[in-house]
Amino acid sequence: MAPEQFVDELKQVFQTHANSDDAIGMSKYMKDKFLFYGIRSPQRKELSRTFLKLHPPSAQQLPQLVTLLWNQPERELQYVGITLLEKYIKKQESEFVNTIEWLIVHKSWWDTVDFLGPLAGALFLKYPQLQSATTDAWIQSDNMWLNRAAILFQLKYGGETDFELLSKYVLQHASHADFFIRKAIGWALRQYSKFNPDAVQSFIERHEKHLSTLSKREGMKVILRQ
Repeated sequence: MAPEQFVDELKQVFQTHANSDDAIGMSKYMKDKFLFYGIRSPQRKELSRTFLKLHPPSAQQLPQLVTLLWNQPERELQYVGITLLEKYIKKQESEFVNTIEWLIVHKSWWDTVDFLGPLAGALFLKYPQLQSATTDAWIQSDNMWLNRAAILFQLKYGGETDFELLSKYVLQHASHADFFIRKAIGWALRQYSKFNPDAVQSFIERHEKHLSTLSKREGMKVILRQ
């Protein structure tokens, strides 16, 4: 099935299950930044699963397909794009990093960027030569969402996280005024603290004056429960 037909038929399925009352509430939850069909997450996932089983795209179609989905007004279609990325990211060529960057900076909000950052991380594991130049550019960008993606791309690396790199990126934005950057810093530190709590606690203590209260609180959550 061609990508255009895939999107058109998926839209028909979602439109059939649209709920205008839920759509209003879902849009308000996202600060009225996006339109919604009003399909709640469990139903959307089931509809997506059934549709993808009937119409599985190829890995080669992914760049065009996710771009088409991103260009639709309804947010649920971007969520299907995330599902496809999770399924096919390891089958993509190195240049797919350009598609990920495009997705990060278009229709940007936490509900997509928080998946796109770690998905970029999965691509960097396949093509490690891409990582340094890409994430260095992201962390230095004027685009806050690229900054957030650079801080979060190692989120699923576990004990293999490059903490020296994460520390460098955190310190570059430790005084950032935006909630989403401060929260990302705390989240990344908290995640790594599950594997190396001493390193994270030492880092937070050394840089206490520079880190926001939110970043410190989030970063110490797991450590303080131990």
